[in-house]
Amino acid sequence: MNVFKNIISLLWQDFINFIHLFPKNSGEEDVVAYTKTLKRDGIIKIKNYIPASFADSLRKQLKQLAEKHPKSVRLDNGVKFNYRNQDNPNGADAGMLDIYFAERLIPEISNIKQDKIIKILKNTTGQKVIPLRSNAYINRGVKNTRVFHIDNAQPVIYKAFIYLTDVSDTSFGPYSFVKASHRLSLYPYINLFRNLFRNLFSKRRRSTDMPFYKKRNAIPAIGKKGDLILSNQNGIHRGLPQEEGKERVALILSFMIKSRLSYIHGSARQSIAKSKAEARSANAV
Repeated sequence: MNVFKNIISLLWQDFINFIHLFPKNSGEEDVVAYTKTLKRDGIIKIKNYIPASFADSLRKQLKQLAEKHPKSVRLDNGVKFNYRNQDNPNGADAGMLDIYFAERLIPEISNIKQDKIIKILKNTTGQKVIPLRSNAYINRGVKNTRVFHIDNAQPVIYKAFIYLTDVSDTSFGPYSFVKASHRLSLYPYINLFRNLFRNLFSKRRRSTDMPFYKKRNAIPAIGKKGDLILSNQNGIHRGLPQEEGKERVALILSFMIKSRLSYIHGSARQSIAKSKAEARSANAV
């Protein structure tokens, strides 16, 4: 049933994308250039988005928090430390720490300017952009990462990955993306229908896994600390496995793209309502 809902969701989102196919570009020259690339490829890199010294400071503070909270826990202020598969070293993403609402413990995160990102996204989508929470990822020797997949199909989420450590080659487990896979294509539907039939016999399979894609379009997002990678999460993506002893620390800023047509879709309405509730909760802290 979840796979069928994903198929309907993706169909509806492709229709919304078609309605907003030609938004007006505005802003400075670099914003327009980034917009064109993001529309075409579904992913861009903005070098030196934050200073390397600031990235170092954030990384140190995050690692101190990880030492203070070595197991999964939710704090009174809503911050959540999620150690993926902490009791199953062979499970997906075992060795990864995901900190929800990291800005509530490190106020400097809220000082990161998002105006340029929001302008690029408005140009790209022609729709309303809603900033969501921040997350922090600490990956240490994560070998069993999830296969290529997409996230929730409706409404679209864009994520900005700000590297807080150098990710100079694939041994560090960079974010990886299949260029142009966010655009109308048969590949996502082939994968979703495949998953639909496979799930008739096994409920354990991920409904949005994407094993079929254009292999030549898959690129690792290599970068230095302070670089920002912005991508459409309806594009096919994954985090690559790391080699033993390698570490990747990143800050993730999420943005929801909302069209008036999104409200017609039940799951999208729920996501929008949840995002508004989280925003009210954040403002109350």
